[in-house]
Order: sequence, then C-alpha cells, then structure tokens
Amino acid sequence: MINVQMSGLDEIIDRLQESPEVFRDARSRELEDIGQQLLPRVRAGIGGTGRIQNLQDVYMGSGKGYVAVRPKAGVFLTTPGGKQYAAGAVTNAIEVGHATRTPSGRSARYRPRISVARVPGKYMYQDTDPDAERLAQDAGERVTREIVQRLEGE
Repeated sequence: MINVQMSGLDEIIDRLQESPEVFRDARSRELEDIGQQLLPRVRAGIGGTGRIQNLQDVYMGSGKGYVAVRPKAGVFLTTPGGKQYAAGAVTNAIEVGHATRTPSGRSARYRPRISVARVPGKYMYQDTDPDAERLAQDAGERVTREIVQRLEGE
C-alpha cells in the first residue's frame, strides 16, 4: 500500500478559495486608477475654457469590471436663448464633429463667418484608446503579480 502525505494542502485550498475576492479587489482598485489617469487626457483633448472639460467624469461599472470616462449624466447646458442640451450630446458633437448652420436666405447681405459645411471632430476619446490599452495591460500584470504573491503566501 502506498501512503502519500501532502503537507500544506489545506492552506493552498484556503488561499484558492479567497483568490476571487483578492482578484475583484485588485481589479477594481486598478480600474479606478486607470480611470483617474485617463480623465485628464480626455479633458486635455477637449481643450477650450474648461466648461465641457468639467462635465467629464470617471464611471465604474456596477460589477466593478470596467471603467469609463464619459459625460456626467443628467447635466444640461443652457444656451443664451434658453435651449438646453444634454452634456453627452454636446460632448458627442465635439468628439465626432457637427454640421454648421446654413444661412436662412432672408438677407442678401448676410455672409456666414464659417465657410465649411462641417466642423471636424476632436476625437478626444478615440485618441486615448492606445493609452487605455497600455494602462490596462500594465494593470493586468500588476493584478496577476498580486494574486500570485497572495497564493504563494508572501
């Protein structure tokens, strides 16, 4: 009869059982850090006086599995004429561009100041994609190292 004795097996099983919580905590901490690093990059891509920049915020997913930089929800910008636009609509127009207003044709002397049919977009979200991928890879490596260290008992 062969007798095999494994010392420390219970300890390894306990560490494996607590690893999902360790993973979730490490992942949410790293995602929050990534969001805080991406926010100033998006704001810098917007440019301007800061009115639209300050409407951007970091959002963590409900399961803490993703992070996003996006316009604040439920916030509206009001024009001098009293018309309201959602912050997301304004941000989208800046991101991808928008059409310009054409003359009404009522005045023969009117010459529009803008001579293009469409304002080009700034693509501030799209331009931060490479940064986000690099930050996510670095965060993944840190999370992996933390889990391995926790399993090894260090």
